[in-house]
Amino acid sequence: MSLTVASAALDFAWTEFGAVEYTAGTLNTLSACIDHVGGKLNRNTPLSASTVPTDTQVSEWLIRAKEELQEARQFTWGKRYVTATLTVGTYRYALPPDFSGDASFRDMTDDRKIGLVSPHQFDVLFPDVTESDNGTILVGCIRGREVWFGPSPDSANVIELHYQRSGEDITATDFSWLPELSRFMICDFAIAEAFEALHQWGEADRFRMKWEISLKKTSIADGRKKWSEMGFRARSVFQA
Repeated sequence: MSLTVASAALDFAWTEFGAVEYTAGTLNTLSACIDHVGGKLNRNTPLSASTVPTDTQVSEWLIRAKEELQEARQFTWGKRYVTATLTVGTYRYALPPDFSGDASFRDMTDDRKIGLVSPHQFDVLFPDVTESDNGTILVGCIRGREVWFGPSPDSANVIELHYQRSGEDITATDFSWLPELSRFMICDFAIAEAFEALHQWGEADRFRMKWEISLKKTSIADGRKKWSEMGFRARSVFQA
């Protein structure tokens, strides 16, 4: 027995709404971060496609560090607001490429929240969405990388999506939503990788340690903030 996997992908555009950006500072772009890494390697010439490591490799390490930092810290400013205009009669929509969960939807046109249900509940309510008349959206359901609305909309309303994003951005070179201290942190990670590429293990270990110490410090700070928000009281025996 073999499985047939659907290959058709949904294509749907979301527009950023209320973007969070920090002061540009020193390391305001991916290019600036690459130059910072190159400076730590004591190069007389900038990193390029012909150097070891290449500027492309450093770019990949910086993006990886950004993604790991986002996963470890779950920044409150890592949430993103986006909007999109629905199509009459269409109930399936692709989620943003950096979607990582914790979604909430609001119909901006009618100013009402759209509740989310489980796939099972959705199937009970709408066994076949295409057989239901178009109307005001009652519920939504997250299925993999898609959101399904029931019933299919009867008007081109604007929908707002609030979600937790991964470190992988819609624009991979976007560092504007990271505080500058976090940008220095991801540079330390990339510098460690760069020294490994040069087989300078001692320097690589030193910058790897700086990255890990900084990551630990920020995690402890996050824990203290969360604990203070709970009034320094455990909500259950499992948090004692």
